[in-house]
Amino acid sequence: MLCMLICRSSEKEEQFKVLVKRLDQIKSLFQQQHKEVRASVEDKETEPLLQRLNYEEEQLQNARSALQEKDMKIEDLEERIEDMKNNEQKQHHLRSSMKEKENENEDLKRIINEKDEQLQLIKSTLKEKQKETDVVLQRVHEMEAQLQKTRSALQEKEEQLKSFKDRVAGEVALSIKTGNTMSLNNPVSKNRLKEMYEDLRIDWPKIKSNLKSNNKHPDSVKELILKKFGEAKTEMRNRKMMIDKVFGLNVINTGGIQQKVDQYRQLTVQNLQMTLYSEKQDVGLKKPFLGNEAVNPQDVLEYLGSECFWLGCLMALNNPPLQPDWENHPPSMDRWDFFPRNIRTVSENE
Repeated sequence: MLCMLICRSSEKEEQFKVLVKRLDQIKSLFQQQHKEVRASVEDKETEPLLQRLNYEEEQLQNARSALQEKDMKIEDLEERIEDMKNNEQKQHHLRSSMKEKENENEDLKRIINEKDEQLQLIKSTLKEKQKETDVVLQRVHEMEAQLQKTRSALQEKEEQLKSFKDRVAGEVALSIKTGNTMSLNNPVSKNRLKEMYEDLRIDWPKIKSNLKSNNKHPDSVKELILKKFGEAKTEMRNRKMMIDKVFGLNVINTGGIQQKVDQYRQLTVQNLQMTLYSEKQDVGLKKPFLGNEAVNPQDVLEYLGSECFWLGCLMALNNPPLQPDWENHPPSMDRWDFFPRNIRTVSENE
């Protein structure tokens, strides 16, 4: 619309220029005629010429009025064009502002999308962490339940141990080993422990054959054997310390009282030894290897570890304690030669 108005204004200006040129021509003609008329009047006075002069002056006055009116219209039109130009500038400024706002909105949308992606990533990470936390909490609950069972079992054992002090008086007639006296019917006497250790050494070639055929490393097997004997020794030492605490051996007794307490304490240790021996006999654990039959090597390792721990417990409860003679076991070319030929006595704290 602005372009149309500008075009119309240009046309008006052209028309105005033509009109001004025409008026200039009329003015020149009028001046020429006026001179001629004046010259004619000076020469001769005629009425028609005066009339014509008046008519031409009237026409000139009308033309001047029309020209003034055209000037006013042109000025008004120029003002309107200027206003329209100003409005066009304002509109251009508004369009620029709108474009900037649109760009700002696009930037904000991009930032919002980035933040939303980051938020989704954080939510996903939190969900993974929550899963890990749930797994840890479940393990904690399981461990707490297992700990509670262990505490209950320990409390039960402590109660049983405390009851030993009241029960030993009626069990003195049992066959036990006290000092240098030995019962021939005692299934956990020193001689019987030597026989059980020898049985383990006799079974060792079959165990070794299975482990070697399944590519088990001799160092790891040796470590298992030493570990199980060591764990048995430590656990039995702790149990004997608990028995000492029950009998109050740290309290000084005099006369025959101390001798009785020592006998009852040894009787309790012997009963514990007999209990461990009987538990295995009741279970009747089978050996996991029979001739050439294929056997899972893991079962063989579990059997070996169980035998070493069980026999180590019985040896540690002997009076005095026993253990394989690791120190005097001569080196061999056979990397699988682990078990010493003999067992020896050791002190309580060795």
